[in-house]
Amino acid sequence: MLLLNSINLKSIISYKASNTEEIVSFKEIPKLIEKMVKSYSKSYTDHNFSFRILLPRSKDSERINSQTKKLGLQIQNEFLLAIRKLKLKPNIRELRYIHDEDHFGWLLVDPSIYETL
Repeated sequence: MLLLNSINLKSIISYKASNTEEIVSFKEIPKLIEKMVKSYSKSYTDHNFSFRILLPRSKDSERINSQTKKLGLQIQNEFLLAIRKLKLKPNIRELRYIHDEDHFGWLLVDPSIYETL
């Protein structure tokens, strides 16, 4: 996980990603992966991939936060596997952060975009 010391959190939260999806359960992952791979393959040669995923967050429930961590790991694994199946090289920077009171944010961007944040 990347620490956000050198990057302004407000600029990350307000960044207009090409796609933003909110995920709350494992059954939503296949459709999410399909959207992510489609977006990644379209923007691969232009180096303009950006995708934000909002995941559940709770200040009061460690169970929800633990479930969210598992969701994130499954999304990451399935996305990388799908990219590799298409013979594309994964070239993505990620920023994990607290988006708001109810969501963790996960911003995936091309490294060239990351440099502008």
